[in-house]
Amino acid sequence: MIYLAYKIFRNKVHESNKENINSFFSGFLLQFLNIKIILYGITAISSFIIPYYKSSISLILFSILLAFVGFLGTSCWAAFGAIFQKFISNYEKQFNIVMSLLLVYCAVSIFIK
Repeated sequence: MIYLAYKIFRNKVHESNKENINSFFSGFLLQFLNIKIILYGITAISSFIIPYYKSSISLILFSILLAFVGFLGTSCWAAFGAIFQKFISNYEKQFNIVMSLLLVYCAVSIFIK
């Protein structure tokens, strides 16, 4: 986390569009390998669905529902990112400083508590 805070703090302002496009596609592809999403699906199905529903149809329908909820969450994340993009780009250096300080705080609080 400290390394990530350092990288955010040292980030150059206004990267080129080519890097932003590549980061969009790599981020899009990363969502299919995102361990949080995989654990979300495994935990929800094993804890809340399999103990109560045994039929294949119900498992498929709940899997579709979980995928839809995950899609809504990702869409909200993207929408708020698009909304705040102009504000963040105007105050990019200050935003990076605040985010890196928050990461350092999180890293320190892990060891203190």
